Amino acid sequence: MELEPLNSENNAFDEKDKLARKRAERNDERGTWGSRFEFLLAIIGFTVGIGSIWRFPILCARNGGGAFLIPFFFFMITCGGPLYYLEVCLGQFSGQSAGAAFHFCPLLRGLGFLMVMISFDILWYYVTIMGWIQYYFVQSFNSQLPWTTCGNWWNTENCKEREFFTTSGVNNSITVNTTSLPYNISSNTTSASLPYNVSSNMTLSSMFTSPANEFWLYNVLRKSDGLENMGTIQWHLVLSNFVGWVIVVASLIKGVQSLGKVVYVTATAPYVLLTVLLIRGLMLDGAIDGVVWYITPDFEKLASPQVWLEAAIQVFYSLGPTYGGVITMASHNKFHQKSIVETTICVASDAFTAFYAGLVVFTCMGFMAKEAGTTVEVAAKASGPGLAFVAYPEALSRMPLPQFWAALFFFMLVTVAFDSTFGMFETVTGALFDIYPKKLMPRKYLVLIGTALVLFVLSLPLTMNGGIFLFQLSDWYISAFALLFGSALECIMVTWIYGADRFAQDIELMTGRKVSKILRIFWCVLMTGFLSITCLITIITYTKPDYGDGYVYQPYSIVIGVLMSLVPFVPVVLIMVKEIWQAEGSLLQRVSFLLQPSEKWGPIDNQAREIYFSKPYRYDDTLCKRIKTNILGDKDTPWF
Repeated sequence: MELEPLNSENNAFDEKDKLARKRAERNDERGTWGSRFEFLLAIIGFTVGIGSIWRFPILCARNGGGAFLIPFFFFMITCGGPLYYLEVCLGQFSGQSAGAAFHFCPLLRGLGFLMVMISFDILWYYVTIMGWIQYYFVQSFNSQLPWTTCGNWWNTENCKEREFFTTSGVNNSITVNTTSLPYNISSNTTSASLPYNVSSNMTLSSMFTSPANEFWLYNVLRKSDGLENMGTIQWHLVLSNFVGWVIVVASLIKGVQSLGKVVYVTATAPYVLLTVLLIRGLMLDGAIDGVVWYITPDFEKLASPQVWLEAAIQVFYSLGPTYGGVITMASHNKFHQKSIVETTICVASDAFTAFYAGLVVFTCMGFMAKEAGTTVEVAAKASGPGLAFVAYPEALSRMPLPQFWAALFFFMLVTVAFDSTFGMFETVTGALFDIYPKKLMPRKYLVLIGTALVLFVLSLPLTMNGGIFLFQLSDWYISAFALLFGSALECIMVTWIYGADRFAQDIELMTGRKVSKILRIFWCVLMTGFLSITCLITIITYTKPDYGDGYVYQPYSIVIGVLMSLVPFVPVVLIMVKEIWQAEGSLLQRVSFLLQPSEKWGPIDNQAREIYFSKPYRYDDTLCKRIKTNILGDKDTPWF
């Protein structure tokens, strides 16, 4: 009778050993990075996205210029960086993509599929941005940039070229004939997205429009008057999207090894091009005014909680946790790699790029404000895609050799967009390979092509006349709610359910270094607490989506948006119900059992696996001791 528990324990050990060996074999098939430098470039490319080019400068403009930099860097250091390192260690230790990396808590392991769903949903509409960028890039090679002149087939009689604005100003007594528009547009459209000096409460019926704005609205988007009028498919966008998917699949066709070579170009080109554009931008008349406005803080803004909230959200948007890409790419690391260096460099690069891109943008904003006879603040009010696709092209068109500078700028955006796409696409396909390794690994090419085709077909509604309204609705709900709530759930699972101290011991087994007290405090207190508070504030301060031109989303579209935001949470709930249903005992016993790591959890390395299973972790016997150990570790834990 005394031998039964021992035999049972040995059987459990053997089962875990077999599962871990299978995972180690699959990890060899999945491949590893050619070098640490390739991994560094890959995560920098994934993290530094288009948001750094246009979203960050707009948030600065809206929240006091330089004052916004203070909470942004504060949250980047105390919350964003620690969460990023947590995901890198989780992926490297388990050797699994995001979809299969959460077996340390079977009850909530559906979080991995939430990450996959978020990446899938964002890929669905993100490639549309790449389509827009590629279309602008191709148009940059025309003998005359098409967004600089009126009289084209897409222009209206209200289109006025820049000479009209710089010499005559806006004549408010002249009205716009909305019947001349090549596509239907609401008559109450406001001027929020226009790059010229017009009053924020003026309507389209009392102003002129610039050729850059009309090119964006009536050539690129061929925008309808709302989500209620989707119109027809625009084949130039369909072709651009298709080309984008071809490039993504071609870059990943040989797995992480081919991606490691691609990122040498895609991760470094943006910095080279940003530097060139900054030097050229500083030569423009009025550029210094834009830079001064950008770096001069309005300290009164710091008293507003909204400024701090938007800074925190921008940090998580920018770094991209809960997209699953960080975990997936880290799963291709060598097991004993000390990734703290790569993580620190990546987080610092993301913060630097946001600031650096802001300098580039506001040199052009100062130039445009000077040309239009207005202030930098007014010129910077173009938000969302308007800054990259209206205001910036307008400024680039006024440089010497405008075709060259426009092509250079949009090529930079192409490289930035593709880097982020690679990580999310690898997250989706990596989850499929981890779930069905025997069936899908031999058919890797078909899986990549099939996944891309599915996403391409699903994205066709975004290429219609009303696609921009669907795009805004999707981005508004999917990116905000699922991202924030997923990040909060992940922090709670790792630091308080599995345990920060236990996770720190896993990291020590993997890297040979103890996790410092400072990092534990960031994980357990600051990061977890702030994310929970942010989720609560997001619910309380919820507002309806705003396209920016006066269009009001109807109640039914709000319902659609809310449902889209809830879709990523479906696998979390379904897997939770399934696990509880299949477990044994009372409900409390089942939940308690499912909060413990399953037999599928453990280090991917064979030698580390033997050590891990031979020395099982023992939790403290009281809650107070466990909290103290989680936050501070033992007496040998260093502070730094």
